[in-house]
Amino acid sequence: MKKLFKKITVFLAAVFSLAAFSACYNPNTDSVSVLTSFYPVYLITQRITSGTDINIQNMARPQTGCLHDYQLTTLDMRLLSSAQVLIINGAGMEHSFIEKAVGETGINVIDSSEGLFDESGINEEHEEHFHSDEEGHDHNHETNSHLWMSLDMVSVQAQNICSGLKEIYPQYSEIMDKNTQLFINDVNSLKELEKSNQTSGDFNVISFNEAFHYILEENGAKITSEIEIDENTTPTARQMAQISDSAEELNVKAIFCADDNGRIFAETIGRELNIPVYVLDPLTYTVSSDDYIAAMKNNILTISEAKSK
Repeated sequence: MKKLFKKITVFLAAVFSLAAFSACYNPNTDSVSVLTSFYPVYLITQRITSGTDINIQNMARPQTGCLHDYQLTTLDMRLLSSAQVLIINGAGMEHSFIEKAVGETGINVIDSSEGLFDESGINEEHEEHFHSDEEGHDHNHETNSHLWMSLDMVSVQAQNICSGLKEIYPQYSEIMDKNTQLFINDVNSLKELEKSNQTSGDFNVISFNEAFHYILEENGAKITSEIEIDENTTPTARQMAQISDSAEELNVKAIFCADDNGRIFAETIGRELNIPVYVLDPLTYTVSSDDYIAAMKNNILTISEAKSK
């Protein structure tokens, strides 16, 4: 077991080095009006500004994924200096660079998480946005910054983005209001799909990406182990053994991962315990999907398939 995971670690180190070497990105800083921090925020903002002349660019490179430890580059600073506004996910996602970005450029910031959280968790003002499962159990929405993966939260994000942009571009208020409502209508349709796929009984799962926390919970899953894997963090052989042991004890029905470096760990445990592995889209890479609603629908259907096994 230890030899296997040593080989895996060496393999992943090579993959990350290659990705860093090949991650070439040349944004146009001449005409950007609105800058989004990374891809999920870009997808939402794109829907809201459709049909306007607002020029949107995404700051983080397509290969970046989430921004937990992101460091600003010279190109990023050029973009921040040229744009009128930066739209962020918030909830701590951009904590590693947001103060530097604002301090050095003075850029206006729209925080799409505004009002969602307070010190104790979900803000009471937004409790109405969160549903319970058929058995009446409220889902435990802790402060996880992958808000776009929650159908409940993404509607609030869209409203916050729309409100912020209307202050800067009042001439587009009507069309942005319309686009935002259409987006929320699409999200509500996905919520109905989730409800139609609810089943009774325990659905214990392992997740190899903390981005899936909300969507798994909203679809009736109980996450027994949640492992985040990046270029700085991979599970040890001991941790993998512990995950395997708990999976057997808790009768885990499915393992979920993204099509990234966590997949090799997920499939290793899946083979060892004969547990099916399912791939979900975290919407953090441009190679995944250019349509938020389509990607989330596929995620919901994938979880439904896992529950039906």
